[in-house]
Amino acid sequence: MGLPEELELITFDLWALRVAQFGDKIASDNRADSQTQSQIFSTLETDDSEIDDARGLLRTSRGREKRLSDVPNLLDCLGLCYLGILTLRLPITPGDIYHWATEDKLAYRGSIKLVPLPMRDRLPASYHATLNPNALLSYKRLYAVVADLQVSFTNDHKILWPPLNYRLLIFRYIKELALPLEVYDVAIRLSKILGIDFVLNQDRKKILGVRHLPEAQLAGCLVVCIKLLYPFDGEKRHPRSATEPTATVMNWTHWQEQMQSARAEQKGDIHRYTVEELTKLEEKDVFDMPPDRLDQYLDFYADTFLDVAEVQRTKDTDDFRSAIYSMFPIEGKATAAVNQDQNVPPRKGDLAMVRAVHGSIQARSTIADDEVGAGVLRPGHAYHPYRKEGDLPEHAKVFHEEVARLGGLSMDMLMMAVFYTEARIERWRRKQKDVEKQTVANSD
Repeated sequence: MGLPEELELITFDLWALRVAQFGDKIASDNRADSQTQSQIFSTLETDDSEIDDARGLLRTSRGREKRLSDVPNLLDCLGLCYLGILTLRLPITPGDIYHWATEDKLAYRGSIKLVPLPMRDRLPASYHATLNPNALLSYKRLYAVVADLQVSFTNDHKILWPPLNYRLLIFRYIKELALPLEVYDVAIRLSKILGIDFVLNQDRKKILGVRHLPEAQLAGCLVVCIKLLYPFDGEKRHPRSATEPTATVMNWTHWQEQMQSARAEQKGDIHRYTVEELTKLEEKDVFDMPPDRLDQYLDFYADTFLDVAEVQRTKDTDDFRSAIYSMFPIEGKATAAVNQDQNVPPRKGDLAMVRAVHGSIQARSTIADDEVGAGVLRPGHAYHPYRKEGDLPEHAKVFHEEVARLGGLSMDMLMMAVFYTEARIERWRRKQKDVEKQTVANSD
């Protein structure tokens, strides 16, 4: 993926630490313990209860210890790759890991095919299930695994994880979402006011949740800054001077059109499904497919469920399977995957989309304090919190979806992150008011 070579060495070292947690099991001669029925089911990755959707809580310490006691799986592999990226402080997000794994740019779906046939024949059934997940990768599960690994390495090996390279990440958000540069300074300032250091700070007495994830904290700060500087509700808020960042107004309708146009251009004139879209298709969708998309759909399933190596090995010994394959030839390379990177919207030039969006930004009239009248709103006044995805205006929903995609968060996780950021701001405001009251009382 064009990342530094040092990442490979760091990931190998992290794998060594992960495997070292099984030193006792490896040294034991009791092999039956590593192939129990409970372990087989624990590696199927069908349980999606790592996060409490209602409260945004990651699993408890007892659940974390239980998962870490199982055999490492593909999620551990992806999690350790991300931790290596985090160690190098690269501006890569779990959203990139999710995209690469989902679109087959990193080994995840059908990884069993990468194992040589002689080795595959000797693997227990539990390992076949581990190397061949039957469901799409989940944002929530990926974050839960990353958090588990960070906590366990800190407890067992005293590793102190570095903070996110939030400055580069904020710049990346601004560039890829075509946001004004004023967002950069405001987002950094807000994080300092709230005391956010973008590190997974664990407390053994508390259960980790979405609000503790550095990536969610960064996304929450960014969205709150946008809602303060360029609200989605369309209300007119007048700054005091033209030098304020809020002296300009985003045209969110135009922004939405440009973003959707960039997505459509990326897919080309003939729509190509992504692997994620192909996986989510239902039987009823097949009847409305044009021929080119149907070919892509069939190529995807041939690539997903047929093992070419196994077919070639049994070609001369299994007459029935050989006859079936001869009736339905599948020669040729599958065309299911989309070549373009779906995680980053393309631009006709280097910064064509940024220019197009910024060209629609308008100036807001200023009103001095001595000229303000009744009903005049200042920037930040009438702040509208959105508690549910359904409460978002259409352009606000598109913006949240883009932020969630880049950060590797589900919409529920992003809404929780924004809610917790707003709650921290409210606590800070109350504390400031208490300080002011105390100052006034002392002066009297």
